[in-house]
Amino acid sequence: MMPDSVYQNNIDAMRERFADIVALIEKPEEQVKMIDEESAITADITEIDGKTVLLAHKNDAVYRLDSLYESGEMLDVWFKSLGDEWDLNSKLFMYGLGNGMFVRKFLRSARPDCSIVVQEPSYKIFKTVLENFDLSDIFTDLRVRFVFWPLYIGNSVKSVYEDIMSYTDIKSFKNACYLNYPELFGRDCTAFFEGLERVRDYATANQIVHDRFGGDYNKNTFNNMLFLKESMDLVKLSQHMPKDIPAVIVAAGPSLDKNIKEIAKAKGKSLIISTDTALKPLSLAGIVPDIALIMDGKKDERYLSEEDSRQVPMVCTPRSGTEFLHLHTGIKFFTNDFCDHINNFLQDHGGKLFNLETGGSVANSSFSLAMLFHCKKVILMGQDLAYTGDKTHSGVTVRGSVKTEVKDLEHVVMDVDINGDPIRSSAEFKLYREWYEQKIAENPDVTVIDATEGGVRIAGTQLMTASSAIEKYCTADFDFNEVISKAVPLFDEIKKKEFDDYVKAVPKQMSDLRRLIGKTLADYISMRKMVQSDDYRNSRMRKLYDDCQKQTKMIEDNPVIEYVHNQMQEKSSELLDTVNKLEKDEKQELLTVCDIGEQYLRDMDNAITELEPFMDVIRKDFGA
Repeated sequence: MMPDSVYQNNIDAMRERFADIVALIEKPEEQVKMIDEESAITADITEIDGKTVLLAHKNDAVYRLDSLYESGEMLDVWFKSLGDEWDLNSKLFMYGLGNGMFVRKFLRSARPDCSIVVQEPSYKIFKTVLENFDLSDIFTDLRVRFVFWPLYIGNSVKSVYEDIMSYTDIKSFKNACYLNYPELFGRDCTAFFEGLERVRDYATANQIVHDRFGGDYNKNTFNNMLFLKESMDLVKLSQHMPKDIPAVIVAAGPSLDKNIKEIAKAKGKSLIISTDTALKPLSLAGIVPDIALIMDGKKDERYLSEEDSRQVPMVCTPRSGTEFLHLHTGIKFFTNDFCDHINNFLQDHGGKLFNLETGGSVANSSFSLAMLFHCKKVILMGQDLAYTGDKTHSGVTVRGSVKTEVKDLEHVVMDVDINGDPIRSSAEFKLYREWYEQKIAENPDVTVIDATEGGVRIAGTQLMTASSAIEKYCTADFDFNEVISKAVPLFDEIKKKEFDDYVKAVPKQMSDLRRLIGKTLADYISMRKMVQSDDYRNSRMRKLYDDCQKQTKMIEDNPVIEYVHNQMQEKSSELLDTVNKLEKDEKQELLTVCDIGEQYLRDMDNAITELEPFMDVIRKDFGA
């Protein structure tokens, strides 16, 4: 095959699944963004004993990206190095495509249900490969997912891969690196593997949160739907926000007690953003923030105990604590919490909830709100992210009033405080700190001042006292009430009526789901009886199995299935931890499939029973 036809073959193969990559490849090289390390690299090929060999040049060194002769033995050794344990649907994450030899080996040798995700960092190497090596079979194979990094310059590995790696991948995924890529792209390669670890940590943390709050998600979502219907548009509000107003973000760490009164000096000269937990200490100090946020599904009316905090404009999600939101009387702005049921309605009606990025805490979300509101100076207060003095919160908060012994602190890890000394932190606080540091690095035009005067050191922030920071940056008059007066509803009257109809359909959809679950459960029970009697190698068994798979897909496609998953809470995690494990014996494997299928369906049915009170809420609020 001639080089021109090789290139065209590859391009044609990519067009359907990777059209965005094709569009980038067809641009002139000078218009393509590349990682920093690529500036010192060139790529070409050479012929050695009739074999086309891929080469990369970096500075004065030449790196071979292929074996010189027969590569079969090398590829066998490479694949064996990945280990023998391949669970059902395992993923291999590969740094570097090269000439495709490792991907082909994987596709030939791995279980057919396993897949590979390949990240190619180099435009130059990839372009050379497309021109000289036919990879059309790889690009059209559905087991291959291809991430071409020049499309994602400026994004973090976490942001790209969090939709690719799920909780079910955590215990079974593998990773590997193409020949000589670490030498060519050392920093980027390290960022890739560190990013995967971060995605794994976040997926685990998110599942833990799901297990902890899943039932509350449902209670809150169904009870908050009327609030959502009457809420205001946060994105349109941000368009009325003047540029460069400084933001003071008030979290409720232990250090807030020492400098909270300084915040009064910033009132009317900055945007004061309060976390839910900080509302009470601010109110007791005589300070009413401009806007507040509640993300937590378990926050209740105790956090709004002070009358003057109940009318503060509130940013929330459908899953935020419903007791809190019912006591709150001010206007509300809803943001996205990835509730598919609600998001599907919005997408079908030309709208969406703003995705207020978070590192896991409401203070992280407050920082994202400051970015949405064009704030270029951000002052952090009460952001200890550590057990300062072995305390968890400001002394006047709901949690701060409870004495916490060192032995009772959660998930303790050691970190470094603002003075360079050791300080007790937690695994969760560490994730929040790393998120801050990543966002600060991604926004070099934003000055972030840590005026907490205690707690952990957050890289990239300027350390100042609260008094000095407010005196320096909060100098011009600013009235947020003028901005709020321009807020507009999220739904017009037509969309409100459509939303009513959409929500009214939920009880019937739940009933339809229960009937389908019952039918699928009966099929699994029939399958079990056939396996136990050794009567399973026949067309009836095949049909039962296929029917179960089809019906399971119908169950998972039901518009309200996520509410069932939420209600199952930690039960789903227990099943997810075992669902991909394979048995050595065929009969035992089929029995295990039946065990998991039956248990999962029974848990679903029980969850629907538990959801019945929420169907009554819908009937009451929406007249269903």
